[in-house]
Amino acid sequence: MLSKVSISVSSTLARRVVCHETKALRPLIRLGQRYCGDAPCVPQPKPQRMLPFLPPLVEELAPATAAPIEKAKALHPAFYCDNQYVQAERERIFGTQWFAACHTAELSKPGDVKVIEVGTNSIILTCDKSGKIHAFYNVCRHRGAKVCSSDQTGCKQLVCPYHWWSYRLDGSLKSTPPAATPQERKSELGLQPVPGLETFAGVVFLNQSPNPTPLKEYLGDFTEKVKRYDLDNLEFSGKKEYNIKGDWKLIAENFVDFYHINAVH
Repeated sequence: MLSKVSISVSSTLARRVVCHETKALRPLIRLGQRYCGDAPCVPQPKPQRMLPFLPPLVEELAPATAAPIEKAKALHPAFYCDNQYVQAERERIFGTQWFAACHTAELSKPGDVKVIEVGTNSIILTCDKSGKIHAFYNVCRHRGAKVCSSDQTGCKQLVCPYHWWSYRLDGSLKSTPPAATPQERKSELGLQPVPGLETFAGVVFLNQSPNPTPLKEYLGDFTEKVKRYDLDNLEFSGKKEYNIKGDWKLIAENFVDFYHINAVH
């Protein structure tokens, strides 16, 4: 599996929606009311979006790693290559938790635009004319085409290449050529925002879960532990991207494994 690494790790984000089975209803129209057989229909609740189930194999192997550090064992190979686990993991982690998207320096000037890929989801980050950072799903509201394909600077508007629908950098719909769309309708057709967007230590964090826990609460006492380093004022000097044929956890583990530094570096 191919993982792309920059400031954050991007990986294929598989999504599964568990639908509740409901009985088929046969509506009959009587006196303007919807009936099912001889009784009025009872509105059925909409299926709730649920997290995927963990594969049974993983449930069996997890306790050994979750044990106290004195007894814990390394992750079983299944955690790195089991496709069912990968699907569940990416939904539970990248689909519902905070993750680092980019550095604020990459969106420091009005007109800065950055495109990131988080699994099957493409996300646009922008800096509008007031200097505010936004994040939207990279999907045109007209026909679902990809609006942006690469990072930009000095951008004035986002234009979909399919039908030239254009959006302001705050995500609002600007024009819909060749048709004239009423303003009230335009207000409903802006780019869909990513639910969670916050910054910390000079890094833009995103969360795709509806109504996410505030980032500060999610980080706990970590913010106080690093407060003395003045991370917000660090200068961004550059980045490197690597295409690695391996699971994203191997990359993260290697990064925190300082034992190998003297031997390898």
